[in-house]
Amino acid sequence: MRNRILLSILLFIVSYILFLFLWLHFKNLYGVFVTNLGARSAALVTGSVVERAFFQDEKATVDFIYQALTARGPANLHFGAVLFVSKYSYNLPLTLAIIVALFPLVKWRFRALLESLFLVLIIHFIYVFTYCNLQTYYALVKSGVKGLWKPEQFFWEFSWAFVNAMVIRFEPFLIGIFLWFRSRANKKGRQEEKQKGPLKGP
Repeated sequence: MRNRILLSILLFIVSYILFLFLWLHFKNLYGVFVTNLGARSAALVTGSVVERAFFQDEKATVDFIYQALTARGPANLHFGAVLFVSKYSYNLPLTLAIIVALFPLVKWRFRALLESLFLVLIIHFIYVFTYCNLQTYYALVKSGVKGLWKPEQFFWEFSWAFVNAMVIRFEPFLIGIFLWFRSRANKKGRQEEKQKGPLKGP
């Protein structure tokens, strides 16, 4: 166990440095993918359209169009949302390093690794999705297109704030806990299979 702990620490240090270096080169590409996915999904929910998404370094500016019906007839409402990739993905190198460091200590199947990476992507997607929905709500209320409704405002504000303040910050810990539970579930499943023994034919 002592050797495995030392190996885990070594793997964490080496992998963190490696992932941090790679992240500096691929952060913008990841930001383009997640921002487009989250913003366009938010547009579908709110009935708006993404006019364009402009990316500069780690800053993403998403321009939306909402067709509103006014007293003068249909009119296009233009508004935007500004996101920074580092705001929701700064823990990604640390999360990946923790996943690698857990290999000597916790055994899991390759499927669990893919599930944990997908979970990280979902967390980042929800951040962008809720933020864009919140900005859309603010823009529609400010322009008078939509009336102020406190429950809806609270829902979007709370959803984004919870992901931003709680989930994103504790992302490495949450992924580590997820892998630990998956490992326990896999271990329990293997023990049950051994207890059943091989199936005997007639």
